[in-house]
Amino acid sequence: MATHQVGFIGLGKMGAALAGRLLDAGYGVTVWTRTAGKADDLLARGATLADRPEDAIATGTVFSMLSNEEAVRQVFTADRIRSAPAGFVHINHATISPAAAREFAAAGGGYLSAPVIGRPEAVVAGKLAVLVSGDEDVRAAAAPMLAALGRRVWDFGAAVDAAPTVKIAVNYLILHALQALSESITLLQHAELDAGRFVEMINDSIFPGPVYGGYGNAITTGTYTPPGFTTTLGLKDLNLALSTADEIGTHLPTGPVLHDVFTSAVEQIGAELDWASVAEVTRQRSPGRSH
Repeated sequence: MATHQVGFIGLGKMGAALAGRLLDAGYGVTVWTRTAGKADDLLARGATLADRPEDAIATGTVFSMLSNEEAVRQVFTADRIRSAPAGFVHINHATISPAAAREFAAAGGGYLSAPVIGRPEAVVAGKLAVLVSGDEDVRAAAAPMLAALGRRVWDFGAAVDAAPTVKIAVNYLILHALQALSESITLLQHAELDAGRFVEMINDSIFPGPVYGGYGNAITTGTYTPPGFTTTLGLKDLNLALSTADEIGTHLPTGPVLHDVFTSAVEQIGAELDWASVAEVTRQRSPGRSH
């Protein structure tokens, strides 16, 4: 496996953590990023720095973790895909629309949708969940590499737009959890009760896990930096959910409410704060009772 060279494009916090997992599994990794300094830690661990995206693509199997589907289009151009080696495969971890996944799969070469669930610290701890869909043979060939990324790979079949749709649904759940926490914590704080104790209790009983625990603590204390996932990206994913629902003719009743809250958070609270900061919209709209 140590002689198996792969490429990785996009070295934000998640991308760097994923590339690190591949290095730890014994793969040779050629990395490319627009900001060369983001690769320093990986280079110290044995990664190779690509001068151009073409150099990462030339490995034949390239992973990417880019911020949105437009960034994917800018990097994986038609010319670059045409010049890729025979058997080229692009494994895309970004959260994108189902339509974009179909577009990228039709562009040529092999393509897998492989969005992930978890923060960078979950990647490092080996607790990441990987969702995958696409061509059966490509999925089989990529299976050992995907298994190296986290705790479990969830296979959603041959439809390349399946895994992106599932990831959008996951993030739509988290968006609701953030708003539900915002409202419950605001309610308790206005009742002059211990919201921190409340978060501890629900995390120990009905809602264990990183969402209600981690975000609950962030909301209770108003701690939104450094961001694990920004409000801007949260709004992007909310829009993906709403547009996907429109495409397949599904009505999401709470979608407009969330859109109002997240748009307000981006415009009024802080576009680059952690998306838990949407709680401040509810707080501002709840001035409390007079004493």
